Parts: sequence; structure tokens; C-alpha cells
Amino acid sequence: MEIIDAHVHALPRGEMCGGEVDASIETVLTEMKKREISKIVLVPINDISWQPVEEMNDFMENVVLKNKDIVGFIDIDLSKVHYYNGVRKFEEDIIRRCGNGLKGIKVHPQNLGLNVNDWRLLPVYRIAGELKIPVMIHCYPGSGPGFLENSHPRYIDRIVRAFYKTTFIISHFGGILYFNYMPWINHENVYFESSGVIKSLKEYFGVERVRYIFEEIGYDKIFFGSDFPTEDIDEQISIMKEIIPAEFHNNVFSENIKEFGKRFNWWR
Repeated sequence: MEIIDAHVHALPRGEMCGGEVDASIETVLTEMKKREISKIVLVPINDISWQPVEEMNDFMENVVLKNKDIVGFIDIDLSKVHYYNGVRKFEEDIIRRCGNGLKGIKVHPQNLGLNVNDWRLLPVYRIAGELKIPVMIHCYPGSGPGFLENSHPRYIDRIVRAFYKTTFIISHFGGILYFNYMPWINHENVYFESSGVIKSLKEYFGVERVRYIFEEIGYDKIFFGSDFPTEDIDEQISIMKEIIPAEFHNNVFSENIKEFGKRFNWWR
């Protein structure tokens, strides 16, 4: 069975979690090849205190240029959008990065230190719709920094409705706190990926409850993601196979995201 990972990290400085995790691109490529994962979506962390955005985006452009099976998302820095012409310059940088081969935008409200419907993020959602690239929103409260309400589904619900021409991917299924809200934000322009949380969901809710929510969302709207290297890929693959009926394994592990990627010219 083919596996595509919709949520992987690699940083130019080569480490995450205060230096405890090896996040070098060499490690990522080695581990993906070892598990025969055919394609990955590489996403940034939106944390300017740990990883400078310009450096991250330059790195991401270089990675996707050398690896046709990797899709790279744009990192963002909102610290200067309130300056004169700040929004214009911010948007121009996104357009430039998109032209250089990056094919999505990552929004991590906790790391950015704001709510998902903050005014500073509105240009992100609009320009993504205009450029026809998806926005991935981190929805996993408690995985600090930031506050619990930063990625509350009530805010996401308003955003995905207002920016109905933009396509969104919700990461981490809301974590334990917001998992039960996920079917409420399952609008036509919204998809979900499972990275980093599936073990906790199983332990807290049980297999049957997680499966019920998945079925409410629809197996055609779900992508497998690992959050590697901060999480164990093999364990997550195993749990996803346990929760999802066998007839939907191909859809969730590869076919859904391949079909999704065709819309955005991800993998030629």
C-alpha cells in the first residue's frame, strides 16, 4: 500500500524541540525512504524565535527544487504587517515564494501568538484563494506556546465560511480538546490530516469514538500525516490502520491526497 505523509518537518538548523529532535532534511529523507513513504508535505513551524522565516523559506525552496516528491509550504512572519505597506510587502513575499515552487501556506496560531481569525491572518487566507494554494491550520491546543483558544474551532468555522474560495487543511484533528468539534467545521473547502495526535485520541476516546468522528467527516476528506520527526511514524500508521476500515486504507494513506494534489499541481 502506498503511503503519502501530509505533515512532516525539516528545518535548516537541523533540530527541533529545543535541540532534542533531529530535524535535518537528511534524516527525514532517510526515514521516509526506509518506510517506503512515496511523497511528503513539508511544513514550517511559524516560530520566528526558533527558526527565522526567510531562512526557512529559502531552505524549503531548495528542498523542493531537488526533490520532486516533496511539496513545501510557505512560512510566515506577521511581526511587521502593521507597518506602512506591511500587508502589501507580506503578500508580495508570499507571491514570490509561490512563484519559486512552494505550494501552500502554514498557519500555526499558537506559535504566531494570535487567534486564527486575527486581522493579521486575513491577508493570508485571501491571497491563498487568489493564488489557488491551500492553507494548513494547526488545531492542537495545549501544544504551547500560545493559548488554548488560539485555534478554537469557532474561529476556524468563521474563517473557512468567509473565505469559501480558499481550501483549508486542518492539522491534528483539534487534539483531545477540540476533536468532537471537527465535524462542525467540515465544510466543502475543508480537509483534515491526522498528524501527531492519533495515539492520544485512541487512548482518550477509544477506537469506536474516533472511528465515529472519522465517519462523520468522511474518509474522502482525511489525509494521513505523521508530524515526523517529533512523532513516531510507525506507531501512527499502525493505529490509523486499526481505526480506519480496511476498504478505506488506500484513500486515507494516499489516494485522497493525490487527488487533492492534482488540483494544486503538487506532484507532476
